[in-house]
Formats: sequence, structure tokens, C-alpha cells
Amino acid sequence: MIGRLLNKLGGASGALSLCGAGIVAVAAPQPAYASDWGCQVVLCLATPGSPTKYAQCVPPITKLWNVLAMGGSFPTCTGVGIRTKKVKHGYNLTVTQSDGAVSSYALDTRYQTVTQQ
Repeated sequence: MIGRLLNKLGGASGALSLCGAGIVAVAAPQPAYASDWGCQVVLCLATPGSPTKYAQCVPPITKLWNVLAMGGSFPTCTGVGIRTKKVKHGYNLTVTQSDGAVSSYALDTRYQTVTQQ
């Protein structure tokens, strides 16, 4: 009888431990990949000339074009305000930095070009 009780308690505590580990795993901080990607996009779009001028900008900008082509939205970037407006052949993008500086860009999704305005 005591053996059965200990087995039940052991099983219950094992289950509680497993649930506790699951909660800790879910509650643990995770990297903010979307925010990181959004900040990379903003930095690359702000590059004079082409947003893919530097090799490091090719993957995030290529991903941006693919996401926009599939009807997705612009990524976010912590500390930077991004406002987009859909226009006939792309987007008008306004970036407001934490210091109040504002930059505007026209993105043409047909030709995958970015023009600073």
C-alpha cells in the first residue's frame, strides 16, 4: 500500500517536473528574429546607392522582396518607427529614428528598386 502511494507520488512529481520544465522552456527569452531582420532591412535601405550594395545586405533585402511579393508586410525594428503606404507599384516607406530623424523611400516591387525621397 505504501509502495503504491510512493509510486503514485513519484509519478505525479515526475509529471509536475515535466510540466514545470515545459513552462520554463516556453517562458525563457527567445531571440527576436523578426526585429533583427527588420533592423537589418532599415539599415540596408538607408545605404546610399543600392540597398544590396554590401554583401551583408543581400539576404535581408532579398527576403524583404520575397515577403512583399507574397503579400506580406514590412518587418518591425525596435526603436525605429516604420510607416508604409501601399502605392500602385510598391510602397512608400517612412522611417522615424529614436532621435526624431525621418527618412523616406519609394520601393518599386516591379523592379525591386529603392529610391530615397
